[in-house]
Amino acid sequence: MGDNEFMWRYYTKEEEFLDEYGSEAIAASKFLGDDWSPDLHCDDRARHNRAYFLSSGEAVALSFNGAAVFREGQAFWSVQIVLRSSKREVTVRVREVEDGKLAAEKIVDRLPKGAS
Repeated sequence: MGDNEFMWRYYTKEEEFLDEYGSEAIAASKFLGDDWSPDLHCDDRARHNRAYFLSSGEAVALSFNGAAVFREGQAFWSVQIVLRSSKREVTVRVREVEDGKLAAEKIVDRLPKGAS
């Protein structure tokens, strides 16, 4: 993280995040392979269903939990996408590298709080 980096926005709705940062979500998905893909049809009903399966311990696949957009000054710096299942919590950082290409890296991969 840069010295002047700050969190500019936090998304809780996947569809809003995808509208603005779909390319970054696709880069994270490609990096994670079969572990996660963005829900292009996410809505309140899908969020309600995910919350139910997470609370019951039945959410097998990773799903979007939130995303933070970081800036350095007025320029985009990175996004961090938080994904959860009943057994796993993963955070992926995506940022621009040379020639405007996007690079993803896993910065967290752990059991969710309260999981055994």
